[in-house]
Amino acid sequence: MSGYLPYEITKSIEEVITDPELAKKVIEAIEKSLSSIEEKAKEQKIIIKHELKDELTKELVTKDELKATEERLRREIEEVRGEIKTTEERLRGEIRATEERLRTEIHRWRADTIKWMFIFWLGQIATFAGILIGVLKLMLK
Repeated sequence: MSGYLPYEITKSIEEVITDPELAKKVIEAIEKSLSSIEEKAKEQKIIIKHELKDELTKELVTKDELKATEERLRREIEEVRGEIKTTEERLRGEIRATEERLRTEIHRWRADTIKWMFIFWLGQIATFAGILIGVLKLMLK
């Protein structure tokens, strides 16, 4: 508001108050009051605006808080990646150790198998030789 009363209101006051000087003083007093009210409203608007901003700042996440949270999450992700890498390396070591134990067992099993096959063959050859000698003795008699 500019501090001036609309023409219709000014005319209504001048009609009710017939003394022009008194009417002018009443109109000026009303305009002054309206200007004062307008100034107070502007001051209150600024105060309310700051209070609202403060309230919203308390309620909403600020950019700094968001960046801090993002940085904390990045650090945690890197820690998890490090743990995963450590676990992966440990598991690879365990797999290599297990493979080595299996290879050793397979070699031992092969050696045992060859040993028992050799013993079996010797038994077969001895049995075959015994049968052959027995048949030859029977034939030579």
